[in-house]
Amino acid sequence: MSGSGLIDVHSHIVPRQLPADPTGGRIEKWPCVQCHSATSATVLMGQKPFRKIDERSWDIARRVADMDRDHVAAQVLSPMPELLSYWLDAAPATELARFVNGAIAEMVAKRPDRFYGLGSVPMQEPARAAEELRLVKEKFALSGVEIGSNINGKYLGDRRFDPFFAAAEELGLAVFVHALHPLQAPHLAAMPTLVPFAAFPVDTALCAASLIMDGVLERFPRLRIGFSHGGGAFGPILHRMEHGWRASGRFDGKLPQSPRSYAARFFYDSLVYDPHYLAHLATHVAPGQIFAGTDYPYLIEQRDPAGFICSVADVVEHGQTLWSGAARRFLGLDLE
Repeated sequence: MSGSGLIDVHSHIVPRQLPADPTGGRIEKWPCVQCHSATSATVLMGQKPFRKIDERSWDIARRVADMDRDHVAAQVLSPMPELLSYWLDAAPATELARFVNGAIAEMVAKRPDRFYGLGSVPMQEPARAAEELRLVKEKFALSGVEIGSNINGKYLGDRRFDPFFAAAEELGLAVFVHALHPLQAPHLAAMPTLVPFAAFPVDTALCAASLIMDGVLERFPRLRIGFSHGGGAFGPILHRMEHGWRASGRFDGKLPQSPRSYAARFFYDSLVYDPHYLAHLATHVAPGQIFAGTDYPYLIEQRDPAGFICSVADVVEHGQTLWSGAARRFLGLDLE
């Protein structure tokens, strides 16, 4: 695969079929795919429809045609976030994760010139998630995992997740954080549209802040963590955190380095829709750490990703890394 073509790190898949509920129907939110035709289906969580999808979610030929149209050299495939299923018991969630990981691995194996893969693990039991990471790497040959911005109400800075982060660091696997069931959502019941368009980026920002404030990068300095949607609202929050760090004596000595220095070690995708804000991320928040992301194939997808990257790549330092350099480092490809 070319080392300079555009790599889209943020794209999702749903297998055309999912395994049956291993309890015979007793799991209320077990996901399934109800196919309507060869090109359309609905994802259900239990009996409740969740999202209409089409063949772009599983059909390799259709995806490659769209990638060629959009001048995308490679996609990094990850599960539709709702399939992460942290609300299930860990045992059936592990079965589901292995099935989806296998589906992603099969797509990558069929077109290794066009696809890389990120799997999932049962983060509701961090020790089990750590064990599953070895399968992600050794059995499924994936580059890392996608995880939620919070795990059943706990942000990722919580020390209960240290076994997972230790294993990801040891195995050299990338960790891609995607907003999932924002903690603010219950308070927005009267304005549900705010959840995907406002609560998601806030939850991602608070997740990133928790990783810094709780010292995850201090404990695991070689960890490679990336955030979807440009880290959400993290950029503006970071400036306030930086001021607080200076004004409070490094948060009473609890944070050895400034929040800005930790933030510059994270990776972020380009899915912010505004070229001026993308340029800000690439210039002032994390130079050299921004990779392309589209959220293909969903409604919120960034259209014409190559054109969007072109609009800023020539005006920021290290702009060439937006195409593939940051993605390759995040995925560990340059370490192979």
